[in-house]
Amino acid sequence: MRIYRNDIWRRLGGALVGIGLSAFGIYSLTMVAQAPDATLADRAWWWGITLNIAGVAAFLLSWLAPDLSGIWCRSPRFRPKK
Repeated sequence: MRIYRNDIWRRLGGALVGIGLSAFGIYSLTMVAQAPDATLADRAWWWGITLNIAGVAAFLLSWLAPDLSGIWCRSPRFRPKK
């Protein structure tokens, strides 16, 4: 696997999004024990798992994808015509 270092600001931004998603996922997993009933505990558990998977995917994609133009999109160069 090759780590790409071009377009560093977009890669760092994507990595920060991934870290943020994982942080919320970890927080959700730590709150499972304090859920008032089993339904909310189950929702918190699976929400935490989902956010951790998304966070890891965003972080890895930010550094391992050779071209980020289709993943973390740029703002348009020209204003859209109405």
